[in-house]
Amino acid sequence: MRLLLMGIISGWGEVLAHKLRSFLTLFGIVLGAAALVGMLGVVKGLLRGWETMIYETGGIERISVLSRRAPETQREIAQLSPGRTLNDVDAILAAVPLAQRVTAECAIPGGARLAYQGRATSQNVRGVLPATFIMDRFDVSMGRTIGDLDNELQEQVVVLGVSVVDALFPRGIDALDRVITINGQPFTVVGVLREYQSVLGGGGGFSAKNSAVFIPLTTLQTLYRIDENVDILNVKVADVADIPIALEQISNVLTHTHRGIQDVRFETREDLLQRFEETRRSYVVSLGGVAVIGLIVGGIGIMNVMLASISERVREIGVRRALGAKRTDILVQILAESLTLAGAGGVIGMFASIGLIMILQKVVVPANRPELSPAALAIGVLFSGLVGVVAGLYPAIRASRLSPVEALRTD
Repeated sequence: MRLLLMGIISGWGEVLAHKLRSFLTLFGIVLGAAALVGMLGVVKGLLRGWETMIYETGGIERISVLSRRAPETQREIAQLSPGRTLNDVDAILAAVPLAQRVTAECAIPGGARLAYQGRATSQNVRGVLPATFIMDRFDVSMGRTIGDLDNELQEQVVVLGVSVVDALFPRGIDALDRVITINGQPFTVVGVLREYQSVLGGGGGFSAKNSAVFIPLTTLQTLYRIDENVDILNVKVADVADIPIALEQISNVLTHTHRGIQDVRFETREDLLQRFEETRRSYVVSLGGVAVIGLIVGGIGIMNVMLASISERVREIGVRRALGAKRTDILVQILAESLTLAGAGGVIGMFASIGLIMILQKVVVPANRPELSPAALAIGVLFSGLVGVVAGLYPAIRASRLSPVEALRTD
């Protein structure tokens, strides 16, 4: 312990005695440590943002029923299947006890033109069931959502996202109970969604929620479609563990409603999470590689400094060996000096990483903001210290093997 303390004191002495050289040596470690902590913060922010998006768009317990071409053996009778319809919704709710909610949607082909008193915007209009608002976690700030009675009576009512309201109505105008036109058909605004923050930046994520336009599903099918098919069919189960059994039950039900034609496939959020985990690993490898390179560069600098320091202190090492110091004493001292340099760089890098994260938090969208955790800071300092030990190992071994006689002869 005494040798370690002496090495640390000697290390600080070297830092203070050669300020410029020490600063240049520490700079690489500081950059590497800050990059490492920053990378961990960015990945954690991305992971949190992705998890938030999955939660806000139905959660991991969601099963999507997608359309596909019938197998080759059924191609000639594929037309017997009615495709995905509202009958599937009723059948799943009736025959699949694990199905907590079932919802269906369809859209106006080619998009729609919304207009109000000379102001207009083009948007994707979705015909929905009431369960859509619960499953996809849409909340209104004013008015109400689409109800069962709206679909039963095929009411011409609409719920708008905030960006659509801004496009159609002058500032200060209450959108509720106003009549707009959708491709020339009148619709009464009965609800306005709350404003959502963007998850992934750009036009994706929650920003799409702000552009949402909802009308009753049956109304859309009657006014704008020539068939009864739906574009989206989703099932929500209570627990992820129920998904395998629920998939089997849903498959049996749809086989019956589709008259034996195998023209649907299933997609779960577990697949989505698996793809995200692969993306996260690629981020860690790529960004972590940059951080590790920075630390390696800093380690090379420490090694060079320690070799130069040993060359300057050959006589001092010879005197210590002549007075009885063992090789392990010299080894520990040099390693302690190297560790001190790297540790100092790691601590400074820790403060630099805090500043880096704070800057990134101001420029990155809120849902993906990098997060600073004590664990990440500890990892940064730990890796810096490890680099210091590795970088100082060769100089320490070289110094410990110096012959006392030869060292004392050195001028």
